[in-house]
Amino acid sequence: MAVRPMTLLTKTITLSANSSWYLYNFRKTTLREALLRGYKVICISPEDSYHLKLIDMGCIHKPMNFYSSSKNPFLDFIIFLKFFLIYRKIKPDMAFHFTIKNNIYGTLAARLLWIPAVNNVSGLGTAFISFSLSSIIVKLLYKISQPFAYKVFCQNNEDYDYLINHKLVPKKNLALLPGSGVDLKRFNTNLNATANRNSIFTFLFAGRMLKDKGVLELIDAVRHVNQKKQRCKLILCGFSDVDNISAINQETLNSFSLIQGIEWIGPSDSIEEVLALVDCVVLPSYREGMPKILLEAGAMGLPSLASDVPGCRDVIQDGVNGLLFKPKNVQSLKKAIEHMLSMKDSERERMGSSAKRIIEKHFDETIVVNTFFSVLQEYEEGFN
Repeated sequence: MAVRPMTLLTKTITLSANSSWYLYNFRKTTLREALLRGYKVICISPEDSYHLKLIDMGCIHKPMNFYSSSKNPFLDFIIFLKFFLIYRKIKPDMAFHFTIKNNIYGTLAARLLWIPAVNNVSGLGTAFISFSLSSIIVKLLYKISQPFAYKVFCQNNEDYDYLINHKLVPKKNLALLPGSGVDLKRFNTNLNATANRNSIFTFLFAGRMLKDKGVLELIDAVRHVNQKKQRCKLILCGFSDVDNISAINQETLNSFSLIQGIEWIGPSDSIEEVLALVDCVVLPSYREGMPKILLEAGAMGLPSLASDVPGCRDVIQDGVNGLLFKPKNVQSLKKAIEHMLSMKDSERERMGSSAKRIIEKHFDETIVVNTFFSVLQEYEEGFN
């Protein structure tokens, strides 16, 4: 793709996502490093409780509503038009996109203005793998838009193969990254030593409160495990994503805390402090890209229970750093919970130690940050 070269005087980059929360929590280190290197960093995302945090970091924020739950083509055209107008005004040297609509409409707008686009496919959810009309449309739009991207990153081998085999992304444009990586300074086992541990074995689910995350199956499994007496505790940490078609309503979320051994604490900006209080993480998701909570748990030396699906099995090796169970299967999840509870402390400690080694070797956040800037350098050097 022939696009205009990056100039030495203009060093402006944009990062866009369908939530400011995503940019702040998943790309904070990259944003800070870009600012330290002298880039003008512009974040394009909705105004929410996190866009002010992005501004406090030193980023410029351009508000945009992505109508995440909408399938209205007119609203999608509005997204494309907003991208075009923003890019035409600020003329970024490179545009980084995260999430589906950003990848599609941001890339098309950038192409019309000869701006190089770098896209991140964080995971192939129902929009890709279902057989609905909306899935067909999304795939078609990816086939149209992604050949115009300078680079496309995905987060696990199965997604990589799917994107190529279905001709959604040209192979020459596609590369693998270990998700957003994990900050090994922030997430470390030293925090565990200073935490006040619970008297009962405690599991943690951390993520959006969605049906597609397997939350309902998890509630049922824990309810069965604690049916005769309370054997474990489950902490639910995360927010309700009301714009998502898979969202669990507020009334249902509130009812979870009425169940013995279950506590919903809402979202947390200090997830490392929550992790320091638990014994094991559980993620019963239907499909993932590269689940950050499993990376964070491993960095903290915690074993994890995870569904045997793409993304999760790229992190968790069954019996090594955690246990895998069948997705959408309450009985399989229940058995995994009981297996973890029945283990000796020494067995769980070995799993936690293995988890930490795996994360340090393969999922260090510096890998992702270095790749981010290597793409910028590679593009610039291509015109010199």
